[in-house]
Amino acid sequence: MSNQKSRLQPQIQAQKQLLLFSIVILLFCSFIGAVIAVHPLYLEQFVEHPALVGLIAAISSFAGLTFSLPIGTLSDREGRKPMLIVSFGLVSVVLLAFFINTRLYPLILLQIALGVFTAPIWVVGEAFIKDISPTERRGEFRSFFGTFANAGLLIGPLIGGFLAGAFGIRSPYLFAAIMLVVPLILVFGMKDGHSNTNKNQAVMDFLPVLKEFLQQRELKLLALCTVSLYFWYAARWIFGPLFLQNLGYSYYIIGVWLAVSVLPFLLFQIPIGKLSDKIGKSRIMCLGFLISAVSLIPLGFMSSISSLLATTFIVSTGTAFVEPLIEARVTDIVPKDRYGAYSGIFEFTKTLGLMLGPVGSAIFVYSFGISYSFIPAVVFFILTSALFVTTRLHRFSREKQ
Repeated sequence: MSNQKSRLQPQIQAQKQLLLFSIVILLFCSFIGAVIAVHPLYLEQFVEHPALVGLIAAISSFAGLTFSLPIGTLSDREGRKPMLIVSFGLVSVVLLAFFINTRLYPLILLQIALGVFTAPIWVVGEAFIKDISPTERRGEFRSFFGTFANAGLLIGPLIGGFLAGAFGIRSPYLFAAIMLVVPLILVFGMKDGHSNTNKNQAVMDFLPVLKEFLQQRELKLLALCTVSLYFWYAARWIFGPLFLQNLGYSYYIIGVWLAVSVLPFLLFQIPIGKLSDKIGKSRIMCLGFLISAVSLIPLGFMSSISSLLATTFIVSTGTAFVEPLIEARVTDIVPKDRYGAYSGIFEFTKTLGLMLGPVGSAIFVYSFGISYSFIPAVVFFILTSALFVTTRLHRFSREKQ
């Protein structure tokens, strides 16, 4: 009996840590989601053309891009918890500065600071989940964590849309700056899931890790899929509100549309994660890419709110099949003592997508108008989907031989 208890203890501890950190991320995403819902409209106050909003938004992604790679390796050495504490505190200060700021040049500096200080939360968060995930339940653990994160991103836009409509477009920034104290306090209760027993291995120079990554074809394919997903996410979060505002919809309706785009992650992530642990991740990812690529095509040419809500729900259903399984598959492949470094690499690909999305969409908005803001994401999705499916079919035929 005591042996059985001792065997179950690590699993119980892992589940407690998963729940605690998922609550932390739920709160963080709720508060930052309130800001994201109105951020493009806030940025539009400082520029004359909607296309410039995409370029300014890309600044924070570029700043995060430069820091995401070393952050992962640093967290392997120093641990996850200290970096999370510092990042939550600094993000709160930056959001307060957004609330106060009224000038363009300080805005650019704030965009840089936002990208730099939010990058560790995502990099270290993914590494922490990898640390505590049992081998046979990786898809389930990542999906559980992802569901909480997306629940926050569903709640946040509703809060942000309401606050902006009732108290002005700056109010969500003050709200988020104050409320981020709550997840910051909860982080102190976490136990660092990272083990430093093999510190010399954990502190591998980044270049050898990058070389190892480039030698693995499947990891490179997963990285490209990640860029494609986050290209679309950026186009949706930046130009979606501008597109809906151009159609005459209120702040609250914009928040509802963004919330609906996250709803499939709540409904499908956990069951998809469990299913993938049984039947394999690649088949579900192929299906998800096909659903998203086909349904995304007409989005920019709709005007009724019902069709806009239905289409974004379908597109997001496909991405909900893909995103958590990419992280779970990466966890299957990479060595445990380099989870942080690889989280940094994949955070780099996410941030690259978040940077390319606004820039690519901005070019189309400037050239053809706001209705064409989603077309680059459509093209990128279709090309990535075709490459993913072709690669999987090639691998299947080779295994069959």
